[in-house]
Amino acid sequence: PKDTQQALSRKASAVNMEKFKKFAARRKWKQSVRLISLCQRLSRSFLSRSNMSVARSDDTLDEEDSFVMKAIIHAINDDNVPGLQHLLGSLTNYDVNQPNKHGTPPLLIAAGCGNVQMLQLLLKRGSRIDVQDKAGSNAIYWASRHGHVETLKFLNDNKCPLDVKDKSGETALHVAARYGHVDVVQFLCSIGSNPNFQDKEEETPLHCAAWHGYYSVAKALCETGCNVNIKNKEGETPLLTASARGYHDIVECLAEHGADLDATDKDGHIALHLAVRRCQIEVVKTLISQGCFVDFQDRHGNTPLHVACKDGNVPIVMALCEASCNLDVTNKYGRTPLHLAANNGILDVVRFLCLTGANVEALTSDGKTAEDLARAEQHEHVASLLARLKKDTHRGLFIQQLRHTQNPQPRIKLKLFGHSGAGKTTLVESLKCGLIRSFFRRRRPRLSSTNSTRFPPSPLSSKPSVSVSITNLYPGCENVSVRSRSMMFEPGLTKGVLEAFVSPAHHSHFSADDQSTKAIDIQNASLHGVGDFSIWEFSGNPVYFCCYDYFAANDPTAIHIVLFSLEEPYEIQLNQVTFWLSFLKSLVPVEEPIAFGGKLKSPLRVVLVATHADIVNLPRPVAGEFWYDKDMSLLKEIRNRFGNDLQISDKLFVLDAGASGSKDMKLLRNHLQEIRGQIISVSMV
Repeated sequence: PKDTQQALSRKASAVNMEKFKKFAARRKWKQSVRLISLCQRLSRSFLSRSNMSVARSDDTLDEEDSFVMKAIIHAINDDNVPGLQHLLGSLTNYDVNQPNKHGTPPLLIAAGCGNVQMLQLLLKRGSRIDVQDKAGSNAIYWASRHGHVETLKFLNDNKCPLDVKDKSGETALHVAARYGHVDVVQFLCSIGSNPNFQDKEEETPLHCAAWHGYYSVAKALCETGCNVNIKNKEGETPLLTASARGYHDIVECLAEHGADLDATDKDGHIALHLAVRRCQIEVVKTLISQGCFVDFQDRHGNTPLHVACKDGNVPIVMALCEASCNLDVTNKYGRTPLHLAANNGILDVVRFLCLTGANVEALTSDGKTAEDLARAEQHEHVASLLARLKKDTHRGLFIQQLRHTQNPQPRIKLKLFGHSGAGKTTLVESLKCGLIRSFFRRRRPRLSSTNSTRFPPSPLSSKPSVSVSITNLYPGCENVSVRSRSMMFEPGLTKGVLEAFVSPAHHSHFSADDQSTKAIDIQNASLHGVGDFSIWEFSGNPVYFCCYDYFAANDPTAIHIVLFSLEEPYEIQLNQVTFWLSFLKSLVPVEEPIAFGGKLKSPLRVVLVATHADIVNLPRPVAGEFWYDKDMSLLKEIRNRFGNDLQISDKLFVLDAGASGSKDMKLLRNHLQEIRGQIISVSMV
């Protein structure tokens, strides 16, 4: 300075500059503090909300992002437009295109959230419309993924690129189809998006829709005119994908829009192969109805029928056979579908193939029949069936027996109950005899009626001590453990029944009669003049009584015949009939509705038969019926006790069980035929 005044002036100026620098520093510090405070406030405002949308980005929770980036993302996710505007207004040199740690710029997060105002603000502050994340996705991709149609309209109006592929080769249309956004798919197609673009797996948006089962999306793509026969790397068209996954509605849609039903994958499978393998019965029916080739062979020579027979899927086998598929096509190993079913022991499939007309004598490449394969795998039930069908003379008959009909099975059950010696076996043989055979039928000689063993002392005259133990009730069951089941007696009926069983003299003939029926004799037979029956003859030996309730069963469609011998005293006759009717009553569960007097809705049908009328010399006119003076009283007593529980026939049939051509036997045949007709007519309704 030249003088003192100048020196003082410079000194004052130097002091003022220092103060100015300090003031500027303080102002910048205050601005930074306010900015940080604003960022923290925006972050707290976002994090305090409990109803955050699922479309919000997890990037907001990244602790390694800067305060500013966190604040921007929080504001976007919170739809806080004023807060973001204030924040960006405070940032003069901030680049809004820079991504967060995960490589996602704010514009893409805003597009995923679907807030158009956010997008407008970001674009105004310098965001590029074509910005991408680190995976190569742009804003249209993000908006399509989250289903925001209005956002897509805004982006399209602002010239955002449409068919940009990300690093996996997917476009916005791929991701919209994968997430099932049909409105997005329709909009993208309407503004020119290409539906035939393939990703790195060579899959189109239609593949994505077919894989996930989005029918509406697949329909929209088909209506747009996309190529429905493009294959992916596995050689699958959308039709094969939908068929394997079981989406029959998509399969039908694709077929209607020109999909190739016989297109194959890299293994030579068509859509029908894949549907059969995955047991997609509805898809199988759809493909057949659309006209696919049912006998197409894959690279192993297997048709869809081969696959179905190997897996044992009877409904699909039936569907393929109804479509007139070839039953005897051989694969590369010379095996037909029947060979595969027999080798795996699948009887139902083997039966159906034989019924449909498969060749049971076809040979494999190594000269084996289906029967040989079944026996090698120890499937004897299958081998037995195939062995019967080998003979031409029997094949037609057996196949007819296997054939399903609309009519119910005409054979019903005929169950016979009675004590030993009542004549059950003899009655069955007589009912089976025709007119000519009855003339040559001879009865086996019987014991004389004077034999004392046939007439034990009456229980009324010699009353033994009665015990209800299993030993006394069922002689011969001393070592059998029997719990109380259905063999129950009414209190008023117990005394006489037990007395009839415990008489030693009465039981002496059980062990001596080696010709009596053992346990339960079951046979299928045709009764002359009556029809076909499955005849169940229950032995009268008490040793078997404890297990009868397992086999007799509650069957309203069966006829139950209860036999008793007229050689026994009347009290014994009544007690024996009461015993068997009590047993039959115990088989019927109580079911509503119950009619007046406790009458059941579906009672068992019972016919009472009195045998040995010839031995006791009952009176009978020439060519007439036996006359039994106690028949009405016995029938009345029985009907009073069991009339509401069982459907007992009005007539007591008194006959000679060995006289197959007698008038009494004809009356019994007519009655059985009448009941059989009633049962069959009811079951047909």
